[in-house]
Amino acid sequence: MVEELNQFAYDLLWTWQPRIEALFRALDPQLWKSTRENPVLLLAQLGEEGVRRASEREEVKRAFDDARTAYHEYYERKPRFMDAQAPLGIAYFSLEFGLSECLPIYSGGLGVLAGDHLKATSDLGLPLVAVGLLYKQGFGRQDIDAAGRQFEVYAENRGSDLPVNKVEGVEVDAPIGQRNVRIAVWRAQVGRVPLFLLDTDLESNPNDLRNITDRLYVPEPDRRLRQEIVLGIGGVRILRALGFDSGVFHLNEGHSFLCAIERIRELRASRQMTLEEARLVARAGIVFTTHTPIAAGSDYFDAGLVWDLLGPYLAQVGISFDRFMDLGRQRPGDPRERLCTTYAALRLADQSVGVSRLHGAVSRRLWKDAWRGLPDAQVPIGSVTNGVHMPTWVAPEIASLLSRYVGSDWWDLDPADGRWHAVYEIPAAELWTIHGDLKRRLLELSKERAETPHEIDMNALTIGFGRRFAPYKRANLLLRDRPRLTKLLRNTKRPVQILFAGKSHPADQPGKDIVAGIVGLAREEPRVVFLKDYDIALARHLVQGADVWLNNPRRFLEASGTSGMKAGANGALNVSVLDGWWDEAYRPELGWAIPSGATLDRPEIDDVAEAEGLFRLLEREVVPAFYERDEAGIPRRWVEMMKASMRNVATQFSARRMVIDYFTSAYGPGARRVEQLRLLPDWGG
Repeated sequence: MVEELNQFAYDLLWTWQPRIEALFRALDPQLWKSTRENPVLLLAQLGEEGVRRASEREEVKRAFDDARTAYHEYYERKPRFMDAQAPLGIAYFSLEFGLSECLPIYSGGLGVLAGDHLKATSDLGLPLVAVGLLYKQGFGRQDIDAAGRQFEVYAENRGSDLPVNKVEGVEVDAPIGQRNVRIAVWRAQVGRVPLFLLDTDLESNPNDLRNITDRLYVPEPDRRLRQEIVLGIGGVRILRALGFDSGVFHLNEGHSFLCAIERIRELRASRQMTLEEARLVARAGIVFTTHTPIAAGSDYFDAGLVWDLLGPYLAQVGISFDRFMDLGRQRPGDPRERLCTTYAALRLADQSVGVSRLHGAVSRRLWKDAWRGLPDAQVPIGSVTNGVHMPTWVAPEIASLLSRYVGSDWWDLDPADGRWHAVYEIPAAELWTIHGDLKRRLLELSKERAETPHEIDMNALTIGFGRRFAPYKRANLLLRDRPRLTKLLRNTKRPVQILFAGKSHPADQPGKDIVAGIVGLAREEPRVVFLKDYDIALARHLVQGADVWLNNPRRFLEASGTSGMKAGANGALNVSVLDGWWDEAYRPELGWAIPSGATLDRPEIDDVAEAEGLFRLLEREVVPAFYERDEAGIPRRWVEMMKASMRNVATQFSARRMVIDYFTSAYGPGARRVEQLRLLPDWGG
């Protein structure tokens, strides 16, 4: 039994198969909770004798049978792309992956998106491997001091305590200036997809190279560029050392742009190509996703730093330093400009996309100088709208409903499949009861995570707000009119409560000021709760239990916003600015759109006007709709909107749909182009 439990623990399939997760919970519910739901730590602390004693309990025996059945059903099911004739494998590079709270190698939405991408890829059976970094301390857990200010607590992650395995006997070098850093690799198994995590914390490295993989998103440019060297150059070399012949490389943000340069180097070394030939072949297989809607969201590196850390390596590639710098300059040839990773990735990739239709349009305007002289409409940046992995984020109780009414494979059905209409046949009372149970679970967790004790009202309209506390996301928009907010919250007949959760980047002082403002409000107002240390576990409860999901960024600055997708698929109704995904998803039967003038050049005016629009929407439409009940106490119109949200969001904004879009528009065509170029006779073997 121990051997099989270890097999389950080291396959992150348990993060989206509730029957496998339930087995670990059944072994010791308290220990499962205290280990932050980490099956590796759970089994280690139980020991063989503890596992043996637990396995004698009837509920554990039943849970074990269910877990074994779920495991075998998953791997025996023939996925859509198992027989796809893609000539080359796909390698997916990202600086962060959000797969589980017990594997703290993520910061926020970008990482969770990457994790969902791998899970959906596993479900579909695409030939993909992934590369990231194994951080010794990760991003830092959030705590709040007596003054209400955020500070970070960095706990050390030991590979032996995580659901990852060291790949023995495989190490590679990557260049750091005149030196080389030695890189080891760990493997996380995400269903059918292997995720290789690079690690420089080796005794063979000097201290300044050992700490490259210490923390995620270090603010110092020198340390950041070192991480990007390890990820991009070291990542390609690790894949080759492991025997993967990937020809298509997906760069999730510009952090891994050096992957494309390493492809050029290896093509020149192995195929005796000219620089231009190698660039064309490498480019044919590069897919780049940009997530930032502002230029400042990219990484920028001074020429001197680039020369110090990459000069000798570029000589090996055979590309001049000036030409390399020009790849990342808005105006090539201007020596005053720094290297911008987004410009470099755009010029090195054959396919570039934004993460929603609106973000694609914003990106074409923002980065058009990568193709100087082209009008915006002809700039070759498309879009693949993000999606979320429904089996991970949809509550098991909602998933059970969908299994009964839509089909056991509801998460794998195309949006146009007629079986989805059965969502509207779900009895209103049944759906409302299940939502009430999920809300109760959220509010119980809120008591544990709240920064200060609060009186939680099970019957009050509960608004959820959970995301990174960056200034443009405006977590504090409702604070602009405190008397009006107080009146809304303290209405005795139609009360409202708000649950806030989110972290600011450790170096983002304006973001930390917003955290402090929200914490201050929560300490004064009993119907506002700030939930500390936002992570995947807390996010899951928030999106499953909130009545309303609030998102009010400055328009054109929210590239996608996947938290609203997670909430909407669970039946929460979105109240959001028409930005990112909501710009293409919004319909009146699914939720509400906050009026936005979006002048951009006058943000203060925008904030005042949009705060007014948000208050008006809550007071006149959202709150009345929630409290409009029939004789059984059910808000019929609200529940019908919940069904419409579930039906539309779960199909149109799933990671399954997203990965299929990538396959048809980027991976498949890229693989065919690379294969055709490889076969040209005058380029050798």
